[in-house]
Amino acid sequence: MKRYLIAAVVAIIASGSFLAMAATLGGLTAENLGADSSVIASCDTDGVTTSYTVAYDPTDARSEVTAVVVGGVDAACAGQDLTVTLTDGTDAQLDTATVVAAAGANTVATTAAPDAEVVENVFVVISG
Repeated sequence: MKRYLIAAVVAIIASGSFLAMAATLGGLTAENLGADSSVIASCDTDGVTTSYTVAYDPTDARSEVTAVVVGGVDAACAGQDLTVTLTDGTDAQLDTATVVAAAGANTVATTAAPDAEVVENVFVVISG
């Protein structure tokens, strides 16, 4: 009986903590993005395309991603930061780079030149 009482008290304290944390999420804005269901305006509503530039590095004896080409960037996004993040299959970050967006195609050079065989995902964020 004593174990059940302790478990119940712990559950009540834990649920109260979660409610307190959830209450702090209210009122988020685009400048203060977090876990909420706020609508954030986008400068590019139809999305972008991506492709990789790959080069063989004889020093490492591997093919490396040297750049990501982000195409179809809307003119409304020009002048904003365009950030590309490359990850592996577990979404571990391999490289990230940022350029100032231009309308159309943008070439974002990688900083770490990750192994092309390991790169699984590319994430593009346009903000500003």
